[in-house]
Amino acid sequence: MAMAMAIPPSKLLFPFFLLIFHLLVLSIAQPNLLSHICSENGNFTTGSDYKSNLNNLFTSLSSDTKIDYGFYNASYGQNTDKVNAISLCRGDKNPETCRSCIKNSSQVLTQLCPKQKEAFIWYDDCMLRYSNRSIFGRMEFGPYFWMYSTDNVTEENEFHEMLNSLLGSLTDLAAVGDSRRKFAVGNETTKNNHQTMYAIVQCTPDLSTEDCGTCLNKAIELIPKCCKGRQGGRVITPSCHFRYEKDPFYDLAATTVLPPSPAPLSVLPPPPVFSPPKATADPAPLLK
Repeated sequence: MAMAMAIPPSKLLFPFFLLIFHLLVLSIAQPNLLSHICSENGNFTTGSDYKSNLNNLFTSLSSDTKIDYGFYNASYGQNTDKVNAISLCRGDKNPETCRSCIKNSSQVLTQLCPKQKEAFIWYDDCMLRYSNRSIFGRMEFGPYFWMYSTDNVTEENEFHEMLNSLLGSLTDLAAVGDSRRKFAVGNETTKNNHQTMYAIVQCTPDLSTEDCGTCLNKAIELIPKCCKGRQGGRVITPSCHFRYEKDPFYDLAATTVLPPSPAPLSVLPPPPVFSPPKATADPAPLLK
């Protein structure tokens, strides 16, 4: 005959709170995954040379302690089994945070895209991509995605004039960066309504000054389509990205002091239509 035993409520609560605490710690420890894409540019098989080269390349990237400026590019293998990879950390992140993000990205991307010869993954702190084709020094705008705040701004016209000015100034600063970093941060405030926006722009530093500027300007041209009138937004591509928010979200020590703004610029024109490569992607979540 089965026997049931009554357990005092106090003894039930302790394991319950331990479980909640454990889940909370895990949720805090997990980096913020923005999106990933598994390209349809061919597959490899388990146990293949390509898979082995990819694993070796990921290990090399995440364990490289000589690079402390947040940009990694490397290749492993030969001929059709050669794997090329690029990883870029946000310019205000320290080397430890950067390497941790790259390591996590490589582990997660391996699970999300287990057989694809080309894939992308984006986190708040870093991005990682790999391919069986040459990707170094090439400006690639697609595939891209955007995210935006659900809150609206006031005085929309003045706001977009200010935002255009801010992002334009930061683009100019980032584009002239060197081969280690093409990154700029800053803030600007509207004159009448005193709305302040904080922003970052960044390119992979293997791009030329011209290509970096082109990539960021294309991304900024998408604002009317993705983020018009929003208090926060970002456009993220393989080669560049920008983000703006009403509150500081980056390391303030990295802030770029911008010169006084020139005469107000016109509101951003409607963006051209871009067709990113065919791929599977997560829906872009909203900014908090």
